Amino acid sequence: MCAIFGIIGKSDIGLLRKMSKCQLYRGPDSQTFFNNKKLKVSFGMNRLAVIDKKSGYQPMFSHDKRFLLVFNGTIYNFKEIKKFLEKKISFKTQSDTEVLINSYSYWGNKSFNYFDGMWAASIFDFKKKRMILSRDYVGQKPLIYYKKKEIVIFSSQLNGIFQYDNKFHISKKNYGNFLRFNHFPAPETLYQNINQVCPGEIIEFRNNRINSKKYWKVENGGDYNLF
Repeated sequence: MCAIFGIIGKSDIGLLRKMSKCQLYRGPDSQTFFNNKKLKVSFGMNRLAVIDKKSGYQPMFSHDKRFLLVFNGTIYNFKEIKKFLEKKISFKTQSDTEVLINSYSYWGNKSFNYFDGMWAASIFDFKKKRMILSRDYVGQKPLIYYKKKEIVIFSSQLNGIFQYDNKFHISKKNYGNFLRFNHFPAPETLYQNINQVCPGEIIEFRNNRINSKKYWKVENGGDYNLF
């Protein structure tokens, strides 16, 4: 369990540190940040170190420095994917994090179909100046976001979003669904205008627009992770 969080459309290291502090128990081993004032991008990570404790720090760049990743979860088949990619890309760590970001660098959105695992991930593309959010097939790892005008904030927990604004209104409709289903069906949360990334979904933020894509649907059956 780790915490990921970040902001695009605004450079605010102070806000990033507040988002980190309120989720500290999720990642007590290290708290690391990336902040770019020019591009108005701020990413943060509270890490519970499991794989490659010495080198697997985040936020992490792709091998070509084009992409930046924060990621919560585990990619079970990362060694198999790494074996394929090592013929084309040089790796510096033994972490599944580096495999994820370099897989995205090589395959793009298709990379998520090749992963066996559970994850919540955010990737910033410095070339296209866009951010994507991705969640695993069945939504084992939480990922929440809020958009206000040109600003997008994402977090592993609601209280991370509350560090930006704590005046959200409860959605009676969503609360009714919680009483009916005993959980909040994605993309709903308890609050208006705060959403979950759906399981098996990729959301792209670019030029103040949101686009979403399902990379996997349960009705399509098994995904055999072939590459």
